[in-house]
Amino acid sequence: MATLSLFYGILITMRPELGERHKKPHIHARHAGKQASFDITSGEKLAGELDGDDELKVRAWISIHREDLFANWTLLIEQGTFFKIEPLR
Repeated sequence: MATLSLFYGILITMRPELGERHKKPHIHARHAGKQASFDITSGEKLAGELDGDDELKVRAWISIHREDLFANWTLLIEQGTFFKIEPLR
């Protein structure tokens, strides 16, 4: 699993889970014992739960870094590599 960013204690990771269950490019966010996954394209929460403010921060971060997230998704699938993405400030 690739650790892409960390901001306000929220850990953002990605793993290219191919197959029927994970067709959509997505990220995983963890904070304060809670976790959720989010679609990169729409920012929609796919599963899990975060506190309201944390969810808003993650969605804003996705919106700002959508191109980098898609680039990382492709890199992980094709080469098994990734790059870090700037945290939300």
